[in-house]
Amino acid sequence: MSQDFDILVVADCRFSGGTTAALVNDVQAFSRMGARVGLFFVRSAYLDDSRDPANPKALALLDLPGVTALRDGVSARAPVAFLHHPLVFFRGIEERANLTADRSVVVAHHTPFRADGSLEYDPVMTARRVRQSLGLSPWFAPVSGVIRSQLESFAPLIRLTTEDWPNVFDTDAWQSKRPILTGPKLVIGRHGRADGLKWPATAEQINAALPAGPDITVRVLGCPQDDLRQRGADLSGWEILEFGAEDPVDFLNSLDVFTYHYHPNWVEAFGRTIAEAALCGRPCLLEPRLRATFGDIAQYCTAMEVPDALARLRADPDATRAMAAHGQSRARDMYAQQSVAGRLERLTSDTGITRRQSPQAPPLTVLRKLAGLYRRRSQGADG
Repeated sequence: MSQDFDILVVADCRFSGGTTAALVNDVQAFSRMGARVGLFFVRSAYLDDSRDPANPKALALLDLPGVTALRDGVSARAPVAFLHHPLVFFRGIEERANLTADRSVVVAHHTPFRADGSLEYDPVMTARRVRQSLGLSPWFAPVSGVIRSQLESFAPLIRLTTEDWPNVFDTDAWQSKRPILTGPKLVIGRHGRADGLKWPATAEQINAALPAGPDITVRVLGCPQDDLRQRGADLSGWEILEFGAEDPVDFLNSLDVFTYHYHPNWVEAFGRTIAEAALCGRPCLLEPRLRATFGDIAQYCTAMEVPDALARLRADPDATRAMAAHGQSRARDMYAQQSVAGRLERLTSDTGITRRQSPQAPPLTVLRKLAGLYRRRSQGADG
């Protein structure tokens, strides 16, 4: 017998980072709307280490009002179904179910192409494997403009939602607690996992992106110190905190400006830390590659251009505060949990997109990358 819900959600609960954070906020928003949610936790070969534990934050969703755990072999239907992370389904899931939805989407938290141009997953095969294991025929809902551009390379063989499905946040938890540009020194910084690829490639770029000096204090929450020093970066003027050593809200409120620049070999699929900084009312200076995701929420410059950009921000404090307030307002409009209800309504009436508007790769390039992907997989290589 089929169970009826308002929303179905399918996810692997073992992710430890942004994917689970996005899942948690989505389901919390659905619950607060009073929706009946069927939550189906699956195990994917993408996270194939049996020692990977379930994320407690994901498991806690089962205690929310209106949320029901679904089991292997279930039959269930809802107007809308969300399937989190394309690699979960491209690599295959252990469970099977008979799910029915008027609109089902793979929430694409990850780009199909790596930074080196190789292909990590095939969206067309991902949709086919969803049909085989769950009975759904999904569209793709990218979480950012960066991912949308890559997925458009596979049109018209896949259909994308007209609107992105970005991460959402409990904006009550991300608030401005201190006005910016009020102290004798400018305080700049960034936070995030201590991953070397999330930093510029060279020492010159690293130190330009966070230029400590007599009138600038640099604070960093989470930093691959050994890696950056091996590249020749001078960290002696930085205040470095271990990731998790300070509450991110308090850390962000200690800054006057948030900066974020990263390695050419890194693809930033979304950037939760950037959205958090904007929600806390911090002006953001970002890598130009992020413009497709954050638009007028931030300002954009290369790592080498940061010192000049900081000088401009300091030269006109009123304009900088107005820019930060605008970014905060836009971030709340785009990323608040309360935005989910409107997005959900628009999704149910969406006609979708199958045309190539601004694809990253032309068709022949995609075919070559697909051949390379399946050649590697036939040889037993990862991805």
